[in-house]
Amino acid sequence: MRLLKKFFGNLQTHIITVFSLLLFISFFMVGFVFNVSVNRYVASGAADVLAQARATNEIRYVTRNGFLQRVFGGNQRILLRDADLFIINEYYEMISPAISLSAQTISHILNEDNIPLVETESKRLRTNGQTFYISISPVLATGGNSYIIFYLDATDIFNFAGVVNRILLALVTFIWLVSMVIAGLLADSMVKPLKVFRDFVRQIGRGDFSQSTFTFTNEEFEELNQSLNHAARQLASYDNDQKTFFQNVSHELRTPLMSIKSYAEGIKYEIMEPKSASETILDAADRLAGMVDDILYVSRIDNLTTPKMTDTNFCKIIEECIKRQQKMADDKGILIKYNSDNMEVIVSCASDYIVRAVDNLISNALRYANREILIECYAIGSRAILKITDDGPGFEEESLPHVFERFYRGKNGITGIGLAMVKSITDQHKGTATAENGANDGAIVTMSLLRKK
Repeated sequence: MRLLKKFFGNLQTHIITVFSLLLFISFFMVGFVFNVSVNRYVASGAADVLAQARATNEIRYVTRNGFLQRVFGGNQRILLRDADLFIINEYYEMISPAISLSAQTISHILNEDNIPLVETESKRLRTNGQTFYISISPVLATGGNSYIIFYLDATDIFNFAGVVNRILLALVTFIWLVSMVIAGLLADSMVKPLKVFRDFVRQIGRGDFSQSTFTFTNEEFEELNQSLNHAARQLASYDNDQKTFFQNVSHELRTPLMSIKSYAEGIKYEIMEPKSASETILDAADRLAGMVDDILYVSRIDNLTTPKMTDTNFCKIIEECIKRQQKMADDKGILIKYNSDNMEVIVSCASDYIVRAVDNLISNALRYANREILIECYAIGSRAILKITDDGPGFEEESLPHVFERFYRGKNGITGIGLAMVKSITDQHKGTATAENGANDGAIVTMSLLRKK
C-alpha cells in the first residue's frame, strides 16, 4: 500500500496517468460517436429504402408461369430498385423469385429464430458476420398466405465500419505510445526544476543562504528561481541583522545591569547614600525596561496589526509625551521648546502606537542634543506634521539613507530599532517619516500623518 501510494503520489506518474486518461476518453468518445452515427445512418437509410420498396401504389400480385409476379400499370416486371425481395409462404418456404444466397440466408434465419411473419417495416438480422435489414409485407396469393420479404444487405458497410474501428484502435495505440514519450519528457522537464527548488529550500532551511546558480529556459521557473534567490538574500540580510542586533543589545543590556548591581552592592555594604543610589538604580531599570520593550517589539515590527482607529488631537499626544520625558531632559540640562500655537490637529490613529513613535523621536533627540530641542506640531493641508529639531552633531552623511533601516546603528546608537519602529508605525498609518540635517548642524526628524478635516 505504501509503495502504491508513493507511486501514484509521484508528479511524473500523475502527468502520464492524466495524459493516458485524456487520450482514452477522447478516442473512446470518437469511436463511440462514429459507431453510433454509422448504426443510425444505416438504420435510417435502410428504413427509407425499405419503405419506398413497400409503397406499392395499388400494385397487385398475380401468379404467372408458376411464380408470383407483380403487375404495375399493366406492365409485367419485378420491381426492385435499391432493395431486393423474395416471397415465402407461411412455412418459410421460398416460392418466388429465383433463390439467391442472401435470400436463403434470410429465410433460414427467419425459420431458425421462428420470427413471426407479420407486418414489419424494418428489422435488423445478424448472422455469421452478415447484417441484413428486412421488411415483411403479407400478400394473399394462390395456395395460402404468402409474404414478401424486402431486404437490404448492409454487411459491406458494417465491415467497413469494423475496418475503421481497427484503424482507430491502431491509431490510438500509436498515439498513446508517442504521447507517453512526450508526457514523460514533459514531466521530466517539470520534475527536475522542482527537485532543484526542493534542494534549494532545504539548503535555506539549514541556514545556508548562498544563491542558486541554476538558470531555467522556462520563464515561470526562472521567475521562481529569482524570487527564491531574492528571498535568500533577504533572509541572509535579516539573519546578519539579527546577529548584529543581539550582539549590540547584549552589550547595551550589560551596562544598566552592571549599574544596578554596583549601586545595589553599595547600598548593601553601606558605602553609598541609599537615596541617591536608589535613583540611579531606578534610572538604570527604566533604561533596561525600555530596551526590553524594544526587543519584544522587534519580533513583531514587520507584522503590526493596527487596532481600531480613533480621532485624536495629535498635538495633545505630543504634549503628553513631552511631559513624560521632561525629567530626562532636566537631568541632562536640555531645554525642550514646544510650539503648537495651541492648535487642535485631529488625526485618525491608533493612539498607543503613535505615542510610542513620538516617545522614540523625543528620546532620540534628547540623546544627541547639546542644550535644547525644538518640537513643533502644525497642519499643512491634509497633513498633520510633527517636527523635532535638536542642536546636536546631526546625522553622518553616509548614515542619512539608512537611519530608518532596522538594526542600523549610527554614531552612538544603541539598538538600531527606535527610528525603524517609527517608520513602521507611520507606514501603518499611511504616513511618512523623514530625516535630514539642519542648516547649522543638528538633526531634523519629521513625522507626517493624514489629518482629519
